[in-house]
Amino acid sequence: MAIDFQESTGIAFQALRANKLRSLLTLLGTIIGVTAVIAVISLVQGMNHYVSDRLLAQGSNVFWVDKIGFEMDNDKIREALKRPDLTVVEAEAVRDALGRKAYVKAEAGDNEEVKYLQKKMHRIQIKGVAGDFQLVDDQEIEIGRPLADVDVQRRRSVAVLGSEVADELFPGIDPLGRSIQAGNRRFQVVGVAKRKGSFFGESQDRYVQIPYGALLKLVSYTPSVSIGVKSADAGKFEQVMDETRAILRVVRHVRPGQPDNFGITTPEAFLGLWRNFTATAFIVVIGVAAISLLVGGIVIMNTMLVSVTERTREIGVRKALGARRGDIMLQFLVEAVVLSLVGGAIGVALGISIALLVGAVSPLPAAVSGVAVGLGVGMSALVGVFFGVYPAARAAKLDPVDALRYE
Repeated sequence: MAIDFQESTGIAFQALRANKLRSLLTLLGTIIGVTAVIAVISLVQGMNHYVSDRLLAQGSNVFWVDKIGFEMDNDKIREALKRPDLTVVEAEAVRDALGRKAYVKAEAGDNEEVKYLQKKMHRIQIKGVAGDFQLVDDQEIEIGRPLADVDVQRRRSVAVLGSEVADELFPGIDPLGRSIQAGNRRFQVVGVAKRKGSFFGESQDRYVQIPYGALLKLVSYTPSVSIGVKSADAGKFEQVMDETRAILRVVRHVRPGQPDNFGITTPEAFLGLWRNFTATAFIVVIGVAAISLLVGGIVIMNTMLVSVTERTREIGVRKALGARRGDIMLQFLVEAVVLSLVGGAIGVALGISIALLVGAVSPLPAAVSGVAVGLGVGMSALVGVFFGVYPAARAAKLDPVDALRYE
């Protein structure tokens, strides 16, 4: 009598229910492996989308020039810090030379205590800006107005607040026209920027924006500026970046053949670093998951071999009733696959739950995709087939006469 898929699946589930503890221990390796795969893929995909969206939201056609640039080596960073500071004059030279090809801003910052009446906030970023800062940053104002060119030119003591600063210093009241104190100077609030949210748990709304000249009155030194450049035509981004490098080399008296004494950072550099980091983490965790699946497969194979031994008489009866080798092999192979798929299904559910839980209680986002779920289920099925072939073949080769005599 031939054994069909439906009957074989039913027998497999009966075997699972007959010994729940053994079944759970059998599936543990598969569950752990699939859980790790689903959770890691979901978190990595979520973080990749998150980082890409956040960086590109600032503009894929924006790059930054400062003393260091995009550098990760500590020794090279220390050497870069010895370079001459970038200045507002150099930013203006770039702005004038590029003309309508790009928008250029200069920005420097310092951390200060900010207060209004009795309310205080510590280590608030004070951004001193000049040039086309609003266009480069795509800054949107919630209430009031942005800083104006005349504010920057006359070094006025006016400020635009990040939404978090406005909420904490002025809960339930209109901040416009009121004066805050940053460090030892007072600034009149002229606007509040629209909320941007956080980036990996770091608030992007915890700042006070003031004219660059006003920043110089606040601090006791002349800070090096960062120069932000936004190409007016995204298709000419590389051209604008090359022209900016050439302009700064001339302005900073860098001789031909000498290396730049400044650094340029693009969004793609951050994305490349992030992708390398997540790829390394992904490989490590997938390696651990593969080991778990391997162990799980071996356990399934041993369990199926035990099952073959325990059911030797059953196999003999089935063969005596007309079941062929292929039918017996199919029965035990389906049982192995069902065992793996049950473990895979549990692993998928746990992996999705862990990813969503991490996304809910931490700044790490999660993006559950059909690819991850399909990969988890496919891997578990593959483990069942691969490690179920040998026990199934062994069961199929049993001699029916010897099987019926087995005690």
